[in-house]
Amino acid sequence: MDVELHVLQKWINESDNIVFVSGKDFSKEAGFPDYREMDEDFLKTFKYTPDQMLCLTFLQRYPMFFYRYYRAKILAPVLEAKPSPAHEFLARLEEAGKLKAILTVNIDGIHQEAGSREVLEMHGSVMRSWCAKCEKYLDFFYIADSPTPIPYCNVDMCGDYVRPDIVLKEEPYDLELIGRAMDYVKACDTLIIDGSALGEFPVPNLMKAYQGHKLVLMNTAPLVFDSRAGLTIRNSGSYSEIFSQLQLDL
Repeated sequence: MDVELHVLQKWINESDNIVFVSGKDFSKEAGFPDYREMDEDFLKTFKYTPDQMLCLTFLQRYPMFFYRYYRAKILAPVLEAKPSPAHEFLARLEEAGKLKAILTVNIDGIHQEAGSREVLEMHGSVMRSWCAKCEKYLDFFYIADSPTPIPYCNVDMCGDYVRPDIVLKEEPYDLELIGRAMDYVKACDTLIIDGSALGEFPVPNLMKAYQGHKLVLMNTAPLVFDSRAGLTIRNSGSYSEIFSQLQLDL
């Protein structure tokens, strides 16, 4: 085991208040790709970039294009994705009473599928959807199984479109949820961050709020944040490979 992993093992053994922050690389291990990536044929198929389509005004103006992209690049991969050993490790860590919360910028719901209970989804989740007019909440399959290209609400004959419960550009974040995430970070003794989450709001702010000395940055290139870290683990393989080297006594 590498020296860095020995330190991580020691900190996990000593900690009973760990918070883990996950980003897109964590979901990739479960088979859920980055839905914002484009290959050479992307624009031929969808006409617009992900950054353009993942906007509130785009959904309002061009719902047909939005849902075509959403079903192909987000819903379809979610249906195929399965929890990785890394997701399952975090669920066991929570079961052992060591991990208090997962804070995620991912929208796929895979942490919960693995058995994790306290998951704060700071960018929302595709597992929920809601009507933009009557504000009734509906499940994942309402959009996935809609017989029409644009899913319309049939609750009390509402008739407006049903949208995924994710934070689109031009929309505010849930400040109460961000506040809860801040509280978890301020209270934890060990904060472990998937490096791929550092480019997403509010992860840099959460890191700055951390008041302990056991900050772990995992699978990152050298970053300006490194000076704040007590431990950096670089390019040590997948999270599943890293966690497979750690011992967890339940």
